[in-house]
Amino acid sequence: MAKIKRIFPGATNGLINWMEENFHDIDGYVVTFNLKDGDTMTVYDAYSPVQALGLVEVGKQEIHNAIYEDEFIQKEY
Repeated sequence: MAKIKRIFPGATNGLINWMEENFHDIDGYVVTFNLKDGDTMTVYDAYSPVQALGLVEVGKQEIHNAIYEDEFIQKEY
């Protein structure tokens, strides 16, 4: 089952807290961060390239679903 969640306010602290709360349930991940200097950084831990690509596609589909269902919460400027 796939889930999507925007962690806010305090996105950095919220992300750290979520990771600590779910630490023992995390079996793999692919995460892309947008850095303040305009660069991006993707970090991952996966059993295979296929699993990593699958995680990316699941995330992509969940974002599409959230947009379609008007559940995507945008960050304010």
